[in-house]
Amino acid sequence: MMRFAMSLAVAAMMAACATGPAAGGGGAEGGVSPAAYADGRLLLRPTMAMTQRGRSVSLTDGFFLELRGDSVVSRLPYFGRAYTPTLGTGSVLDFEARATGLSKGRTADGALSIEFSARTTEDSFRFRVRVYDGDRATVDVRPQRRDQISFDCDVDGSR
Repeated sequence: MMRFAMSLAVAAMMAACATGPAAGGGGAEGGVSPAAYADGRLLLRPTMAMTQRGRSVSLTDGFFLELRGDSVVSRLPYFGRAYTPTLGTGSVLDFEARATGLSKGRTADGALSIEFSARTTEDSFRFRVRVYDGDRATVDVRPQRRDQISFDCDVDGSR
């Protein structure tokens, strides 16, 4: 039991370190403000995934979520369970689709909030994106037929 508690504490500390701001980036010199979405484009690169069941997974390069006006390109990983079987063969969150019900606003803490839905042949998804001052964002994805998943992301200003 003690070994399990110690392992859990070490895993929590590693996750906290992995989600902290990257050295040399962010802040006033390299960050992207919530105004980055003013032109209707936003590119997010996830660094950490958090599943509904409490599992945290550090992510490597190659994954992204891009908003382009009324369309969304998702190349995100998925870690979770399906409630109903599907016939799809690809990754659940690997798609290009039209963003419907798009709304944007500000949260109480000043973050930019973007919410939209996307539909694929495999599932329907509700996305909630929060872009914070600097270069950080969170993405919450609520599939209709699967466990939800969240991502901590870096905002990519180099689009």
